[in-house]
Amino acid sequence: MKVRHGIWCAALLMAFVFQTNNTLLAQDVAAAARANRANQKNAAAASVKVDNEWYSPTRASISMQDQGTTGTILYEISGNQDLKITMDTVEKGKKQIAEMMVINGQSQWMLAKNVPLEKGYEIDALDGVVLNLKLALELLRAAAPGGPTGIKQKATFDVKEDSRSIAVNTASANGGLEAPWTLHAIIEPASADQWSFELLAKHEETIHISGTWQKGATPPTFGDDLSLEGWQILSIGPIKTTDGNSTILDYGAQISQKHPKTLGELRKMSAR
Repeated sequence: MKVRHGIWCAALLMAFVFQTNNTLLAQDVAAAARANRANQKNAAAASVKVDNEWYSPTRASISMQDQGTTGTILYEISGNQDLKITMDTVEKGKKQIAEMMVINGQSQWMLAKNVPLEKGYEIDALDGVVLNLKLALELLRAAAPGGPTGIKQKATFDVKEDSRSIAVNTASANGGLEAPWTLHAIIEPASADQWSFELLAKHEETIHISGTWQKGATPPTFGDDLSLEGWQILSIGPIKTTDGNSTILDYGAQISQKHPKTLGELRKMSAR
């Protein structure tokens, strides 16, 4: 899956947050992925400075609004980098919630609840929302390289970049914002460990991202007793398929044949 330009990242997020016929349109993201996947090998992802403070939230949220529908995506990151994503939308007064998780161990797992997944492109649902979080963090770093803790009151930042593109990636997807681009950012403390932000980035089109960034003293935890009833369970890793006489190597998520009842049972499976 490859997406270039920040507007593609934003389009991926919109495909999940905003919906028609009361269903999440994972298919829209998969279509965008298929249109770009053939060029994946030619994409040059910029190196990421993982030591920047912006890259280590314990919670973050992204909010968007479109045609009478509002949506918020909440990201929760545990101490061992397990991830829970909650997508909360309201359309015409009707609230809908979809969830995904990434569970790490010797094996890596993707969990999905109330998220339709297209066969062969299941990981695109996860890639879309993760790329948008990474894009938001990159824009925050570009606006305030010193990190959030030095921002004690509402502050405005303007950045103009003529030559350095922003690249974001996962193991199976990449995207970003191509140069030249401009950024107008407003960052404001919301509490002792949380900041709110408004980001307006422009390349050929405009991306508007608002949300919150938090670094809690105690990271979220996802207990072993969490029931997996109603969750789809997928294994993440290399996938080998054949097309005639050709062998295709890809990276993605496949529906698991195992059905653990709790998160603890899944973690035991990962430790084997």
